[in-house]
Amino acid sequence: MPLKFGTNNSVNRGWISGTKKLFGLFLFLVTACMSSAVLAKTDSELKKRLETLEARILELEARLESKGGQGDRNTASTDHGVGKEKLHDTVTVQSSASSAQTGNEFKKKPEAVGTKVANVEKPVGGAGWQDADDGGHGLDRKKFHGGVTLKQDAFFGFQTILDAEYEVLDNIDFTFYSWLWTSPNFGRSRVVSGPNGTQVDAGGNGLWTEVGMGLNFHFLNHALSINPQIGMLNGALLSSKIVGRGIRAAEGVVPSMTINYNDDHFTGQAYLAYYMAIRDERARDFIHNWISLGVKPALFNFKNTPVSSVGVHWEHLRFHKDRIEGNTGTVYNWIGPYIEFALPMNLALRFAAGADLKGDVSKEFYQASIKVHF
Repeated sequence: MPLKFGTNNSVNRGWISGTKKLFGLFLFLVTACMSSAVLAKTDSELKKRLETLEARILELEARLESKGGQGDRNTASTDHGVGKEKLHDTVTVQSSASSAQTGNEFKKKPEAVGTKVANVEKPVGGAGWQDADDGGHGLDRKKFHGGVTLKQDAFFGFQTILDAEYEVLDNIDFTFYSWLWTSPNFGRSRVVSGPNGTQVDAGGNGLWTEVGMGLNFHFLNHALSINPQIGMLNGALLSSKIVGRGIRAAEGVVPSMTINYNDDHFTGQAYLAYYMAIRDERARDFIHNWISLGVKPALFNFKNTPVSSVGVHWEHLRFHKDRIEGNTGTVYNWIGPYIEFALPMNLALRFAAGADLKGDVSKEFYQASIKVHF
């Protein structure tokens, strides 16, 4: 009896040991399978993330490459006023050294394996065009650009200019602008008594306000642009017999034409505008025009310089029609050198100075402007 008990005990022990081994093998196999599944899943997720990263790199490469060409385009169209931004900007806003270095690093990355960015980045549903590339108002913010300019010169005084354009076709942009003149000489004025019997003109109401729109046509891979526009003038300068007597909306119109050229080595702009009175006495019309021609540092193999271009600026203002007294003629005739700088944070700075060949307003002139691009 004890012998049988011992034998059964040995058998049981052998059976338990075998069962443990089989159970351990089973656990090992299950763990291996689960590990393989997890690794496969992790590998799949890593591949998806890699494809997404490669697509982002491809998108950034395209943006960096187009920034140079589109920067030239912006200079030729937006910087130069989208036609009407009379800043005489010929600045090509240059990327900073860090941005250029980042671009070079991205260009060293491998090409994407064909994943389209459009499939990676989906537009935010219901968002406006300011926040998303698609949807909302149906406008693409990538096609929109412009700037705000603060400008001051020897004749017109201080001005604020907003210009912008939106691409409607491959080589055609819709342009619009607003030009706020602050000189009280163009608004309502009054005569007050000064010291020793002198008279002083004072004012500030009815300041000249100009708004307009047009189309910008691009040629030669956006190196050349032609921008006709039509503007509306509001204030008290053109239509009244006496300047400042009678503040009117739409007192005049101003058709204009701007031609810009901008490539890697040369830049230039030609502008012509006719300020025509259309209301009441229709007292006076003006013609305003200028030509700027410049060269860029790249022509002389200069690198790492903040200078965007240097050249010559000529500007002319003519009192073309005087329907009250018949006095017409040149108001000023400026000519002199200019220099432009491309600054960080999308800033452009320009300064011009020289002689007034007419000499009635002053023997010399100066003109400074700074623009923030967006």
